[in-house]
This record gives sequence, structure tokens and C-alpha cells, in this order.
Amino acid sequence: MAISTRIKRLFHADINAVLDVIEEPDVILKQAIREMQENLDWKRGRLARNERNLETLKSHEVHLGEQIAKAEDDLKLCLKEGSEDLAHKTIGRKLSFEKHRKVVKRRISNLTKLCEDQTVEVEAQQAELESVIEKAEFYVRTADDDSAFSVAESILSAADLRPGNSYGGAGSLQVTQEEIELEWMRLREGNDKGGDS
Repeated sequence: MAISTRIKRLFHADINAVLDVIEEPDVILKQAIREMQENLDWKRGRLARNERNLETLKSHEVHLGEQIAKAEDDLKLCLKEGSEDLAHKTIGRKLSFEKHRKVVKRRISNLTKLCEDQTVEVEAQQAELESVIEKAEFYVRTADDDSAFSVAESILSAADLRPGNSYGGAGSLQVTQEEIELEWMRLREGNDKGGDS
């Protein structure tokens, strides 16, 4: 969808709704993905219509070929029987079918090229949509992980840790002196058992 259309929608929207959307980036992502999917579905529908039209034109070309072949057979019969008036009418009919077939062939060629271009466009947009969905899922997972991490961090920060008995760690997760001592004892015990055997 064009950026100008999106800007118009934003200006026409209720200001409170705009503020809500701005505050929730996942809503914007879902809307963008929905719009991309709708646009892709529309392009697929257009491609399907053009492919049906192409099949119709191809069958029409076959029918015209059959009519031309029949006119040629009729023309041979006219020549054999010496019917000049009927031969003129048959020639006119044959030439009309041939002209019509040329136009149909040109339309088939143009429509074939258009379908090929639209297929490439649909495949590229499908790949782009899949990429955006993948990135959006990653963003949502990351945002959820970040918020869970923030909650855990705030709980730990608010815990009643005695000053002087803790060590700042990465992400300000604190380790108590008791935890350090216990880990040191485990290491020594494991080392002693390993030395005894």
C-alpha cells in the first residue's frame, strides 16, 4: 500500500487511536502484515484471472485454426466444382479467420509476458511477506523476552540484598557472598573427590 494512503488514514483516524497504535508497535506490525497479505491476495487474484483469460485465448486460437482448416477444405471443394462465387465468399471467410487469429496470437503473447511478470512479482512479494513475518515473530519473541528479563531484573533489584555482601553482575543481576562461598565449597568438594579416586 502506498505511503500517502497510510498517511491519509493516520490523519483521518481518531487521535487517541493513533496514540494507542504508536504505543503498541506489535499492532503496527500486525496491521502492516495484514495489508501486505491483502495486497498479495489481490495480486494473486489478478494473476489467476489473467491466466484464465490466457487459457480462453489459447482455446479460441485452436478454434480459429480449425475454422481456417475447414475454410481451406471448402475452398478446395469450390475450386473442384468450379463455383467462383462460393470460392470468393470462402476466401473472405478464411482471410477473416486468419486476421482474427493474428490478433489473438498477439494478445496471447502479451498476456503470456504479463503473466510471467506477475508471477515473478507475486513470488517476490510472497518471499518478502514471509521475511517480514519471520522478523515480526522474532521481534515479538525478543520483546517478550526483554519484558520478562526486565521484570526479573526489577524483582532482583528490589530484593533486600545487604550492601557489601553482593557483587554487581552483567545486567545488574547481583550475586550474594553466600552464593559465592557455596559455589567455592562445591568446587573444592568436587576437586577433592576427583583427587581421591
